[in-house]
Amino acid sequence: MTPTSIEAFRSWLREVSGDELIEQLNLVWADFAGRKQPVVTLFGAFDTGKSSILRRLLVDSNHPLPEWLTTSARHETFDSQLIDVEGYAVRDTPGLSPEGTDARSLENTRVARESLGLTDVLTLTLNPQLATGEREELIEILSDEWPTSSVWFLISRADEGGVDPTLDPTGFDEWSQRKREELKHSLNLADDVPIYVVVPDYGQIAAFEADPEPSIWDDSRQWDGMDGLRTALEALADEDLRVSRKAAERRFWRGAVNERLEDVRRKLANLATSRDTATTSLQKRDVFLKHLDSLLDAAEVSIEGTVEDAIRRVLVSPQIDASSIQNTVDPVLEEWWHEQQAELSRIRQDSTRTFDQQREGRAWSTFESLYSTRLGSAPEGIPAAQIFTPRFDKLGRKAVDGLKAADAVRKAQRKVKKPAEAAEVAESTLDLGQFAGIGAAALPFVVELAGVVEDIVQTSIEKARQRARRQQLETEVSRIVKDAAKNAMKRLAPDIETLRQEISAQTIGQHEVDDLDAAVDMATKIVARGDELVSVGRERPKSFQ
Repeated sequence: MTPTSIEAFRSWLREVSGDELIEQLNLVWADFAGRKQPVVTLFGAFDTGKSSILRRLLVDSNHPLPEWLTTSARHETFDSQLIDVEGYAVRDTPGLSPEGTDARSLENTRVARESLGLTDVLTLTLNPQLATGEREELIEILSDEWPTSSVWFLISRADEGGVDPTLDPTGFDEWSQRKREELKHSLNLADDVPIYVVVPDYGQIAAFEADPEPSIWDDSRQWDGMDGLRTALEALADEDLRVSRKAAERRFWRGAVNERLEDVRRKLANLATSRDTATTSLQKRDVFLKHLDSLLDAAEVSIEGTVEDAIRRVLVSPQIDASSIQNTVDPVLEEWWHEQQAELSRIRQDSTRTFDQQREGRAWSTFESLYSTRLGSAPEGIPAAQIFTPRFDKLGRKAVDGLKAADAVRKAQRKVKKPAEAAEVAESTLDLGQFAGIGAAALPFVVELAGVVEDIVQTSIEKARQRARRQQLETEVSRIVKDAAKNAMKRLAPDIETLRQEISAQTIGQHEVDDLDAAVDMATKIVARGDELVSVGRERPKSFQ
């Protein structure tokens, strides 16, 4: 499989983070590539003696000790430090904490891994117990295109392995050889891989010396392995760096992609959560809007039955006049009206409670935090619209419309009454007097008809005329009552529409969901391309499986 080109790494990084990051990385790489001396990196878990090894190398080379160099068993090294020594440069790195989840452990591991692309020789420093919690981390690192001569192993603090080298020199030599074989077997290393067993500071005799002399270790030099390590390091000055630098360049750019890839994955997860949250909000909205549609349909069916009942009651009244129409229509329409208002109040309470509960959930917090990041304070001279999250501005611009919805929702939330209050104030009143007015407008004719109904009919002609006028009367009463019902429905429609808008204002719209979905799709494709880039040409060795 053809290895990924350096330009492919750069292209991905440019797409995700822009030209500014590429320029920064180019400067970092150029600084390393321009070094004439080989760079050696001390790498390993904290408390494996990296700083003690560096201190010993510097003292034995008559190099002044920097103030930051300590030898305690704590996380004392927090940054990558590079020191020029005679013939080579050596870098101390923060200790790995593969199982650590606190911010400091994660940052130390990140800084240590950044140095892997800026080194010619990697010295993996291990305790006498060899790789334990960091084994998987080391296996992953070893799979990253290292030339055979570029990885050395240091079994440090060997005097703590159970055999005292001063009391049992032969036993210590045998123990050291067993440890070499054990390490080779554990990681399936080739026989020619350099493995040094070292004791940088036997008994910690120089631990509390601010400026120790090389002679302080004279008693241990013949067996502590440090002179052999220093000689091998100094011999690197004669090495051709072209092979190691070519491999380092690929590790550097691959590592840059890997680091941003993890950042994109986190953002993708947050975007997906936000998209799902918005979709759920939209689905909840649609459920309640369907309830309103059903309420409207049911109200129309219900009022039809109410109208028919009212017409029958009016027509069987002893006298049909404005008073009888109003006295009959008012109670039935009023009862119908309160039933509809009660149902509206129930939907209002249920919807408000549902959306309140959603906004109190963790997923909504993620959605709002992502939106807040997008609208965070912009540095001077940079428009707020260009701020989304560090190193992911392009996706931010794509998702911005969807994320803007959160602000509208928050504003709506503040305006919407709580369920308990809504039940008290949401119901509007029906002014039934207007329907009596409709009846009164036609009342002279209706009264006249009503009077005729009571007359004693003598002739068939008059009977026929009476029946016709009776039909007119029924038609007029039906019209009056149906007009009243129609106006009642007209009065109900704004209440339903108000609640419809209120519910919609508390949720995310389809357009915003579509924007978020597009942002998730874009981030998913970016992650897939990044995964492909970092995996091509980098396979986990079978011996490490």
